[in-house]
Amino acid sequence: MSKYVVESSHSPEECMKALDELAEKGEDALKQFAFGCKSGEHTGWAYVDADSKKEALEIVPEFVKNKARAHEVSMFTSEEIRAAHEEA
Repeated sequence: MSKYVVESSHSPEECMKALDELAEKGEDALKQFAFGCKSGEHTGWAYVDADSKKEALEIVPEFVKNKARAHEVSMFTSEEIRAAHEEA
């Protein structure tokens, strides 16, 4: 299983529909997202554990899924960064 950042944008006109559809997925889905809507950036970002990009995108409301993106991400330790410098 990998960690993904899911980015899901919607227009101001789609905002309430996107939030309502996400709320229908349950509180756990809502808790994974942070939104920029209140500041005018109608995008939600979520950290999701999934086996694939396709699986990570399942959290996104269906009507905006075609605009959503999932990026596999990872964390680095200080030791890994030092080792990378040594290999370079």
